[in-house]
Amino acid sequence: MESVTSPPQEPSAPPSGLRPHRVVSAVLILLGLAALRLKGFALLFAEKFRVFLVNPFEGFGAVQYAIAGGSMLVTVAAYATKFRLGLVIGFVLITLIHEIGHALVIRAKGLRAGFLVFIPFIGGAVTLKDQPRSVYDDAQIGLAGPFAGTLASLVALQIFKWTDDPLYLLIAFVGFGINLLNLLPIGMLDGGRISAAVTKWMWVFGGGVLIYKAIKQPNPILIIILILAFFQVYASILREKEDRFYEITGAQRAAVAVAYFALVIFLGHQTFLAFDRIEALAR
Repeated sequence: MESVTSPPQEPSAPPSGLRPHRVVSAVLILLGLAALRLKGFALLFAEKFRVFLVNPFEGFGAVQYAIAGGSMLVTVAAYATKFRLGLVIGFVLITLIHEIGHALVIRAKGLRAGFLVFIPFIGGAVTLKDQPRSVYDDAQIGLAGPFAGTLASLVALQIFKWTDDPLYLLIAFVGFGINLLNLLPIGMLDGGRISAAVTKWMWVFGGGVLIYKAIKQPNPILIIILILAFFQVYASILREKEDRFYEITGAQRAAVAVAYFALVIFLGHQTFLAFDRIEALAR
């Protein structure tokens, strides 16, 4: 489940033409970034390179597509009442790519995805018909979503650099921010699933942040997330005593930790830079 904050107001700036030398340099930067990110994730996905060959929607029928498409349209309509349509579509596309990232790794591990659904003002989710076999598999599935969402946000940022259209900067900012928030080590978020493979003490930090926010800025969604997270953590503690789901090697734990903290640092940096650019354009 994704955690969503309201996008900021759009700055205004005149777009400019596309210059060839900027296109070439931007493409080189994108390729370099992609190479660095893929290298960092190579250890995690070395045994599952077929992730790039699977169909994330394999097994989907008319009902699954209807739920995905219908909930996407409802989400677009809900956000369009408050924000510019271009921003809304960009945000929903980044959310879709995020969820497809999850689905790709789910299928690559021989598991079956259930439904892909969008939830207005919360985000999206991919359900599972088959549960992950280990906490390491669960962490890989969890990492795949923010990784895909980060790449999608980088594309939006690069389009802004090509065109100087502030809409794409705003889309990139929202994408970076949403994927960063989703990495909070809280039960139902991707960060909760990932951090379980590192150490569940991270859940204490994530829970503390959530409790603080619920006290300072109480709202029904935060309270529901807090209650659901509590039950999920409790169920995970019981599960650890009963089966071998949480068994993980030191190398696997280190790989998940490196990938997780690299994503957090990178997304935090990009969110800050994008916000700084938005403020500069608004002046």
